[in-house]
Amino acid sequence: MSTIYDSIIIGGGPAGLCALLYLGRGLTNSILIERKGIGGLVSSTEHIENYLGFKSIDSFDLIEKMKEHALEFAKDSIRYDEVESISDFDKEIKTIKTSDGDEYKTKSIILSLGTTTKSINVTGEEKFVGRGISYCATCDGAFYKDLEIALVGGGNSAFDEAIFLTRFVKKIYLIHRRKEFRASEVLVQRLKDTGKVEFVLDSVIEEIVGDNKVSSIKIKNIISNEVTEKNISGVFVFVGQNPSTSLIENTPIKLNNEKYIIADMNMHTSVDGIFACGDVIEKNVRQIANAVGDGAIAASEAIKYIQSL
Repeated sequence: MSTIYDSIIIGGGPAGLCALLYLGRGLTNSILIERKGIGGLVSSTEHIENYLGFKSIDSFDLIEKMKEHALEFAKDSIRYDEVESISDFDKEIKTIKTSDGDEYKTKSIILSLGTTTKSINVTGEEKFVGRGISYCATCDGAFYKDLEIALVGGGNSAFDEAIFLTRFVKKIYLIHRRKEFRASEVLVQRLKDTGKVEFVLDSVIEEIVGDNKVSSIKIKNIISNEVTEKNISGVFVFVGQNPSTSLIENTPIKLNNEKYIIADMNMHTSVDGIFACGDVIEKNVRQIANAVGDGAIAASEAIKYIQSL
């Protein structure tokens, strides 16, 4: 008879690793399946300075510590594979199939699917991720103290992040492809009042330039086609995130209009025995600290569910 797991976690970011730790400590027979490398979006930044207990830590080192800690209590429990489908939602034992052709049976599932940042798809962006390109102001803002940076975006989140960055940077070139912003007038005025922003409108970044790290950007005005170059030390991109929920679209698991998973305060989804945690759920703050908390709650609730069967 094939193994029936107590719980299977899908996704290996901080939320998933914390869930694995708690499931291991709960003496459950559980595994974590991750399609890429462990770490999730944490891997896209270089240093972490806002996770309690570490004044500054390399993102790779933090993830390795999390992974090692989880595996202390859940040995040999990580599988590197891509989940292709989940089925038997209405049954006590659910089925997971992977791209390697494996089939897993489990009493519960924890979805820690994470998100992907929307990129601006320009030359140099991928090359300089973690070396001048950032998608998180609270993660990386302090590294640009008294420096000039560029920021791409025009919505509320972009302006929130820009206002936060003004605590550190000397100047922000805020680049937006339109004249009008989607952000509220209150946020726009608040950013203007800092005296640290220059709006570069009707414009897009055409290229990000540098050797080992970002040193300048080429900006194209989409009305006149004029290209100018500005010397800056970093580029912050805030054009949105995409929840990684394609796996569960058209399933009984409820998503909101932006396709984030709807979960209650105890990480329960709309399907019994399926829990969700981390950046993939509907919430306002997406940081390592609350992802880890989500993972702890999801695992604790999964253990209660398993015991109730």
